[in-house]
Amino acid sequence: MQIKTQKQITILQNKAQKVADQLNKEIVAVAKGIQHIQVQAGMAYQLSAKEFDVKKLNLIAKKNGNDLEVALEENVIIFDNYFAVCETGLSCLVSLPTEDGGLYHIVANTFFTLEDGTQVVYFYGEQSIVTTESSAVSANNNQSFKDIITSNIEIVVAVVAVAIIASNGNDGNKTLEQPIIQVTEVNATKNEAQDENQITVKAEPGSKITITFSANEKTVTKIIESASGNYDKVSVLTVDELNTLGDGSISISAVAVKDGVISSTGTGSFTLDTVAPIFDQQPTTINTNISTPITTTIYDAQATDQNGNADEGITYSIKGTNANKFEITADTGKVTYKEIQTSVHSNDTVTIIATDTAGNTTEQIVTVSVVPPQGFVINGENAEDVSGHSVSSVGDVNGDGLDDLIIGAPHHLDLSTPNAKYTSKSYVVFGKTNATAVNLSDIASGIGGFVINGKDAGDYSGFSTSSAGDVNGDGLDDLIVGANYSTNSAGKNQAGRSFVVFGKINTTAVDLSNMGMGGFVINGENAGDRSGASVSSAGDVNGDGLDDLIIGAPAASTDSVNFLGNSYVVFGKANATAIDLSNIATGTGGFIIRGINTWEFSGTSVSSAGDVNGDGLDDLIVGSHGALTSAGRSFVVFGKKDDTNTVNLSDIISGTGGFVINGENAKSQSGWSVSSIDDINGDGLDDLIVGAYLADSNDDDNIGKSYVVFGKKNDTTAVNLSDVASGTGGFVINGENTEDRSGFSVSSAGDVNGDGLDDLIIGAHSANNTGKSYVVFGKANTDAIDLSDIAAGTGGFVINGEGAEDDSGFSVSSAGDVNGDGLDDLIVGAPKADPTGGTNAGKSYVIFGKTSTKSVYLTDISKGEGVAIHVIDFQGDANADKNDTLTGTSADELFVAGLGNDVLRGNGGTDVFNAGAGDDIIIINNDNLAKLSNNTLGSHLLARVDGGGGTDTLKLEGGNLNLDLSNINNGRIQDIEIIDLTGSGNNTLKLNLNDLLDFSSSTNVLKVIGNSGDKIDIELNDNAFVQNSASKTENGINYHIYSNANASTAELWIDQTLEVI
Repeated sequence: MQIKTQKQITILQNKAQKVADQLNKEIVAVAKGIQHIQVQAGMAYQLSAKEFDVKKLNLIAKKNGNDLEVALEENVIIFDNYFAVCETGLSCLVSLPTEDGGLYHIVANTFFTLEDGTQVVYFYGEQSIVTTESSAVSANNNQSFKDIITSNIEIVVAVVAVAIIASNGNDGNKTLEQPIIQVTEVNATKNEAQDENQITVKAEPGSKITITFSANEKTVTKIIESASGNYDKVSVLTVDELNTLGDGSISISAVAVKDGVISSTGTGSFTLDTVAPIFDQQPTTINTNISTPITTTIYDAQATDQNGNADEGITYSIKGTNANKFEITADTGKVTYKEIQTSVHSNDTVTIIATDTAGNTTEQIVTVSVVPPQGFVINGENAEDVSGHSVSSVGDVNGDGLDDLIIGAPHHLDLSTPNAKYTSKSYVVFGKTNATAVNLSDIASGIGGFVINGKDAGDYSGFSTSSAGDVNGDGLDDLIVGANYSTNSAGKNQAGRSFVVFGKINTTAVDLSNMGMGGFVINGENAGDRSGASVSSAGDVNGDGLDDLIIGAPAASTDSVNFLGNSYVVFGKANATAIDLSNIATGTGGFIIRGINTWEFSGTSVSSAGDVNGDGLDDLIVGSHGALTSAGRSFVVFGKKDDTNTVNLSDIISGTGGFVINGENAKSQSGWSVSSIDDINGDGLDDLIVGAYLADSNDDDNIGKSYVVFGKKNDTTAVNLSDVASGTGGFVINGENTEDRSGFSVSSAGDVNGDGLDDLIIGAHSANNTGKSYVVFGKANTDAIDLSDIAAGTGGFVINGEGAEDDSGFSVSSAGDVNGDGLDDLIVGAPKADPTGGTNAGKSYVIFGKTSTKSVYLTDISKGEGVAIHVIDFQGDANADKNDTLTGTSADELFVAGLGNDVLRGNGGTDVFNAGAGDDIIIINNDNLAKLSNNTLGSHLLARVDGGGGTDTLKLEGGNLNLDLSNINNGRIQDIEIIDLTGSGNNTLKLNLNDLLDFSSSTNVLKVIGNSGDKIDIELNDNAFVQNSASKTENGINYHIYSNANASTAELWIDQTLEVI
């Protein structure tokens, strides 16, 4: 209805007053904030504004949809659905008392609309009109809001704030006491909020109390018709009403009315909390190391209440069948074992309960398994060292029977030098059985290893590191360190150098500037070659019994060809005289492998290839990632005796002296990383792995691929990685995610799970922003492998990085058997990790071999809390001469004999013999033999015999024993040069050529002795073993000599008293 005159207003107001007299009255107290009133027909809602000290109120009333919004000062009352319910015949009203006792009424169907869409609602009375504030102006921007109002209703009003003279609610001097609201639970759950005693109100006896609950712009009203004068219970809030109000703070107001007198408003509040705490997302399947101290936090539960922080206002408790094993800190949620767990077991399941202040609870089930130590962390020394840039096993450098490690830190910053240049360091870390953390600062002090200090500032020594095998033949393994930015002895800038450091038993520092008799330097050939960018042991390439080396110089150029790259094979030697690669290039002391084309960078990665073609000589692999439009190539170069002629990679492409491995797709950069992986498919030939870290797969850019290429005999045809990807001659390993760059680093892993097949490790340093590494178990088939399956525990396991941008997996390697348990271990470098040493100090992680495929988390290994899963039962070097006799029992035992000529007697059980340096005798009985023939761990040991350096003898104890090497997996017996069948008679040895070649890393000559009644079972024909016409006598024993046409270096010396069958 549009109102035009004051007379119309008066008529309508009188009509409204008559209607109001017939309606039921309900007092609506104006409370702070927003209230909602559910409008009902037949009601006259009378506003009470007593709480306001001023008499003149700024009142705004407007239509919003079907709702009426009335604002007094900063307070808003919304009458829900007012214009729908109250329009018909003035069936309900909203009224405001005046100072003189009259009422102004809001009539539902009386309003007008301004140009901005605002619908103004009228209060009708004798003096005033109530309107709304608005910024509206006319279309021509000349009329103000006041002009618009005046033109519509033809009266002059104060529009900015029309005065309403409100009654103060007093009847003379009579007053009502303010109601008092009492709340039982100020933080209430839904059940507590519905308790009949939750809200009580005390007011004047006989007064009518209106209680309004307000929250989230919604209101619920309750009525107490007649107060008792004591605390009266407010009717329980229904489920629907609680849902209307919602969670959070609920304001309560109470107004009492009696005999026309209205009280002031009593207030109260409570918080409705029906939401249970939420546990933070974190793994709930937890591994902890055996014998971990009870102070160690096994699990840190973190729950969050609404709008809170983790643990804030949360109380933790535990329950379940295993609850008696654990303690939990009530306010922090940290779970610990009550007692040290001394045995490996799984599935200690406990339920953690998080309770908030309102009593809401949530539960989380956590399963804890007590596992053998997973490994240990090696923390970098100083900020910016980037330790872990290169990592490698170095064999047994100190001759104690445990394999050792080398870690390169090429960016070591020497603050004492001018302009604080990088002097670089490398660190040799000795093997150990426990999982406590290693700090390279301790290694630099001679504790647990020794440091190798770089020669010159900026030479980047440690950029590449590797085992060198036993170069000088002294029974201790040696190592090699590349310094590819070094200036050689002739002053050629960035010619590069490599340094061979001989194995040694002490921990004194090695200075590459003054090596003395402790090793020798290998000087680069030409300026800018950057020789030493990659270095590796080459095995015994020429069959002389000394291990050889290979050194890459990927930046080598000629006058006409830039960056073709060269590699150099340096033969092992006993002396410490320096070597110049210019002499190697002319065939003195080794030979050169020349690259082909510009920008191919052959020698970026180099490695021993093992014996790929089974001829008894170790072979080589050279990566050339820039070849074939950066598809890359890798070249397998066969070992050769008495031949130091240059090897041209162009001849290898033609199938002369080796074979080429051609990359699959342009820009994939295959050959960036290459390695031998021993015998992954069990065919007796060593295999290879080639990384192509920029390979794409479908829409996944730079996901990376790696390719396993099987060894092959009498075949030098080219291998195309596209064929390998199809399952011909090997298999492909596809990366997991875009930009992971899997295959950036690749290596043999040894036999990590003890199944007799060699495994491999692949680094993906960009994965998941932390880096990942993947261990792929050996297999005989050529089915493709997806690293997503490995991450899920199918066919291997994933090693998840620790910190953001750590670059874990930048370098990866087998670690040998660091802890002596019979399983091969791993090492992963994370050069940008930040230990306590500082930013980018770097970390390296040793992961112990294991038979399961559960994921490894480097955060767990980084804790450094693990003890030895199996302590050393028999430790050598107890005697002054280091010659020990160690006698075991029938139990499962670990022998670490160390230096000297030792005698180790097993007496049965799953024993691991680490004989170390010296000419040792290892004596095993029938039970030891049985354990060597299966892959079952006993007391966390996998039976193994490792003779170490020197000339070592494996001796049988007992009679009618059968040492059948075809039933014993490769690597389970190693570095044995003599087998003694004597026992108590009638013992038999069965072996083939591959067994002989795998038996020792220092020679391909195996001697077998015994007495009458003992036998040796070998294949005798022109294509197998053949007895030579000559015989030999050594140490009073007469031998028949057998050779094999398939391996020129292989010789089997058989005691003439033995029967050959």
